Amino acid sequence: MRGTDIAQQTIVYLNNIEMTTRIEQTYTCPYCDTIHVLKRPAILNDQSVTATPIEKYEYSSLTDENREEKDGIALVCGVDDRIGTEREHPDGCGRQFYLNFITYKDGSRVKSGPWLEDEPRFDFQR
Repeated sequence: MRGTDIAQQTIVYLNNIEMTTRIEQTYTCPYCDTIHVLKRPAILNDQSVTATPIEKYEYSSLTDENREEKDGIALVCGVDDRIGTEREHPDGCGRQFYLNFITYKDGSRVKSGPWLEDEPRFDFQR
């Protein structure tokens, strides 16, 4: 077996591990600051959490088995994190918010909507 074949098999193997291994990740509702815990793949491609959807993004629901293949997940505060539990009265405001994933076009990262690393700027004082 050639070195390139072994390297390609290793990459495929690692990609499979990354998608099957799940970790608990927290997200905060942009309306009421309720913290939600979701099990996500070990390698996250999160871009931002927003109160409104990003234009031209396709969102899946939390119960969609292929949710990681869309542009993001539409969540309902206090409802979606109750799925699969016996909690009757969840915390949260019941409003919908959006977890947005990083998207790529032709191998380059597409900037759409706010990014997690965006910070407020106060250039207006100049």
